[in-house]
Amino acid sequence: MERIPGDSEEARTSHWLFSRRGPAFLDPIVKMFDRSMGIVESYIKRGHVVADIGCGWGYLSFAVADLVGPEGKVYSVDLAKNCIRVVQRKAEKRGRHNIEAHASTAADLSFIPDSSVDFVIANGLLCSMAIDRCPAVSEIKRILKAGGMAFLRLGSRPPLGYVDQEEWERILAGFNVEQGGSFRQLWALASLKQEVTQPPR
Repeated sequence: MERIPGDSEEARTSHWLFSRRGPAFLDPIVKMFDRSMGIVESYIKRGHVVADIGCGWGYLSFAVADLVGPEGKVYSVDLAKNCIRVVQRKAEKRGRHNIEAHASTAADLSFIPDSSVDFVIANGLLCSMAIDRCPAVSEIKRILKAGGMAFLRLGSRPPLGYVDQEEWERILAGFNVEQGGSFRQLWALASLKQEVTQPPR
């Protein structure tokens, strides 16, 4: 579908109030109040491949990079090029060679192979995407390994976020919800639904 100028994801999510990418100086404050690591850290093991989609300034990416160790890998992905440049500079400065940063929409993760990721973090991602949320969810499913897990968290409800309760429930219907899942909680730990194959007749 052809889009009119200004209808791009970047144009429509550039105002930071409608995104989890607040100004960089607020990152330590956001980190202080974000309890996401407490939920996900027991699921992330040494050697795992993790995708932090909508990584912002990267505080979760660096925490996860420590958990997976040099044998593991973290894809740090964000639409905002300035965020990714900061993540790349920090990774080089801190010697975190297991972080691979990409400036990209979550609707196109073609640089991540199919079924290659053990854990996906989408912390405040979907609620900040004005468009292309369905393709983003499809990409999360594509890159997850069988048995892999995804942490899906909505940072805000409408009008500050784009995902309402009906859409949230529709998204989660495509996964097995392991923990959380209510619109009141705004987060879910979910795994891929296994396709049921019919035995040959």
